[in-house]
Amino acid sequence: MNQPLSSDTKIRPLEAARQQVGGIVAAALTPVTDDYRIDIARWRAHLDWLLAQGCSYVSPFGSTGEGPSFSAIEKIEALTALRHGGFDMERVIPAAMSAALDDTAATVSAAARLGCRAALIVPPYYYGASGEGIATYFAGCAARLGGTFPIDIVLYHIPQMSRAPFTTGLIEALLARHGERIIGIKDSTGVEPDTVALAGRFPSLRVFTGDDRVLPPLLGVGGAGMIGGMPNIVARELVGRAGSQTALNEAAAVDRAARRIEAVEACGGVVALKALKARMADDPAWRRPMPPLLPIDPAAEARLISAFEATRFDFAAQSD
Repeated sequence: MNQPLSSDTKIRPLEAARQQVGGIVAAALTPVTDDYRIDIARWRAHLDWLLAQGCSYVSPFGSTGEGPSFSAIEKIEALTALRHGGFDMERVIPAAMSAALDDTAATVSAAARLGCRAALIVPPYYYGASGEGIATYFAGCAARLGGTFPIDIVLYHIPQMSRAPFTTGLIEALLARHGERIIGIKDSTGVEPDTVALAGRFPSLRVFTGDDRVLPPLLGVGGAGMIGGMPNIVARELVGRAGSQTALNEAAAVDRAARRIEAVEACGGVVALKALKARMADDPAWRRPMPPLLPIDPAAEARLISAFEATRFDFAAQSD
């Protein structure tokens, strides 16, 4: 799908001229219909709820949003529906989760055209890739977009899934080639020392974690915040903790966050989050993932709900 930068695409201002990206960014879940289409009505309601809970931005179509399971066309159509529905697109940071250069270029172009704040780009996966290969992929994407990225870019580092890491050498090469358009990196490894080290090594970048457990030490060294899946469930609590150094490091809160994310990971990750959302919204449709994922099984869901209740999570108080 060759969609170069269209004549009506606005080149978004550099971050230096705009508010810096930071805070609690929700990697939004994506509800789907029974024929596996994006459920726009439920999706919009959820995005509205996330912003109302205090999230700085929403980031659809990443790993939590099952981005690799949707085509670029589907994602662009959904983002366009948001824009036409009056959503504040300056609060949207969509992810381009494709191994295909053309799809990534099309998604980034649409994000700029629709007025999104920035876009995340994951390295091309499936084959695995060298640093030089990833740099070539980024250069090819920029070339299809008129020679430069028309919107701020956040690098998406999730090597346990992509098999293609953003090494320090690669980050330096991308910054040298693409300059101020690379504004940040999301580190989804969950390895605290590595994430903290990124913030020290690249002070010009907005460094995010994808893991609640890494958020306190990252903010302690000047990191930007988190882009993660848990805000789909506990957004208000995370926003409150991030805004207070005392609350951020309070032992009970740290323990509670760790127990919750461990329960989600043990019960299926994305499908566990969807089960929690279904319980919160009293809406079974939220349990449905995109194939090849399957809904959480009843035994795992019971363990998940029990684990959250043990942390005094009040499902009744969290509905849309």
